[in-house]
Amino acid sequence: MTMTHDAHEAYPRYSPEQVLKDGCGECAQRSAQPALAISKMDPQTFVRAWARSVKFANDELPDVAAAEVPVLDILWAVRNQLPLAWAYISAEIDKERGR
Repeated sequence: MTMTHDAHEAYPRYSPEQVLKDGCGECAQRSAQPALAISKMDPQTFVRAWARSVKFANDELPDVAAAEVPVLDILWAVRNQLPLAWAYISAEIDKERGR
């Protein structure tokens, strides 16, 4: 599948903080596959998306793009589970490493 990345600045409601932009063909494809979108993010974009997920969940994100909502939803869900499950995750990692 070939993805075409458009110039985002031309879109209505464009914000440089958005991790996926409405109107962009590649962003629409990534929005449809949020796990893929997350896996393709560079570290800076991932951190920005992580922070935006908190603002989105608290209804404090006036510049949210519809295309980024699936990604923000997944990140928020993971963010909420990590503190609850971290001890179990750590134990599994230790087992895999033979500790």
